[in-house]
Amino acid sequence: MHLHNSFIPSFNLRTAKAIRKSVVIGLWILFFLVVFDVSINFLFPYPLDPHVTSPGELKVYFEYGRSIEGKLSRAIGSTDESSSSIAQVGWLDPELWKKLNVPVSRGPNEDLLVAIYGMSFSNNVGEAMKEIDSRIGLRMIAGPAAPPNYSLAAYTLDRGRHQADVVILGLLASSVKAIKTMNGMTWQFESPAPYTYPRYLLEDGKLKAIWPKIMSLNQFRTALHDKQQWDAFVTQIREHDQFYSSFLFQRNFLDNSVLVRLIRRAWAQRHQMTVTNQIHDSRGFNAESEIPVLKAIVTEFAATAKADGKMPIVLLLNDRGYEDHLFQALKPTLENASIPYLSTHNIAPATDIRNFVSDGHFTKSANKSIAEALLKLIKSHFAPLNKSVL
Repeated sequence: MHLHNSFIPSFNLRTAKAIRKSVVIGLWILFFLVVFDVSINFLFPYPLDPHVTSPGELKVYFEYGRSIEGKLSRAIGSTDESSSSIAQVGWLDPELWKKLNVPVSRGPNEDLLVAIYGMSFSNNVGEAMKEIDSRIGLRMIAGPAAPPNYSLAAYTLDRGRHQADVVILGLLASSVKAIKTMNGMTWQFESPAPYTYPRYLLEDGKLKAIWPKIMSLNQFRTALHDKQQWDAFVTQIREHDQFYSSFLFQRNFLDNSVLVRLIRRAWAQRHQMTVTNQIHDSRGFNAESEIPVLKAIVTEFAATAKADGKMPIVLLLNDRGYEDHLFQALKPTLENASIPYLSTHNIAPATDIRNFVSDGHFTKSANKSIAEALLKLIKSHFAPLNKSVL
């Protein structure tokens, strides 16, 4: 009993020393983390000017993990002129299209006006068409990496506003995952674009659009400074956006921490990969996930275009990592409904890295080949062109 009692103070003393040592080590670790955090913010501050797009690799790297709201607060100024370029593009705003002087009819030396709805990939193909034949006029409406629901919404809002002979719906394989979103922010975390578009649902076999509460940059700017409007907008996104995450979206004081930004970026990559894998994997698109809505989108586009007396074309843009999966998902629908289409998978295969530049877009030569095939398709389906164009 005596030996046992003498052991207890000795044991407690060693335990107390171990605890104090752990606490001291923990405090030193915390100290150096704070020093690291403050130093990185001091040494690599991200420019406040939204027009600075290349501030340096390290500054961009440590900024990637800022919350979406935090990035937007920097990107959107009090006027369009004081806002970043990515904040200004992609809006489904007919007034903006007028401001940008998007052509509504053929030019003096043009025999054909082609309206293209999509993203930079489809715009690049359109511009390549123009280079091949200057008699082609272009009316292009696009958003950064815009998904199929954006393309359909742009086409729908633009009906009756132009005299295009041909209308093209651009569909990018890597953006199909965003069909269950309403904006260019949640699923493009590292470089969010604030433009919005509707989400489509199928009800009794027909498309139903849920339009976002914000449809222009001016509305977005106003909402940012009106808590009630902003909360209503975020609530709508939370309810109808598959990629929404409050940790990634909402801004708070943790945005000031480099360490939190690094953690948030890693979480964003994991979160977005998890959602994407539910929609697409190495075998192709999940037929039960996005494809039914996608099929309805191309069907409605073609039917309404034909009803308007225009030639519809569905342009399937298969980018890296997606092989011919978009083509395989839509081929039965396109052929059964006799919808003119062009898929890039057998012109500029996504499996051949020589068809792409460093940012993921097609090379100039690939765009030219796609444009040539598209012009050939237009000629074969659009009788008047056999005499006047190409």
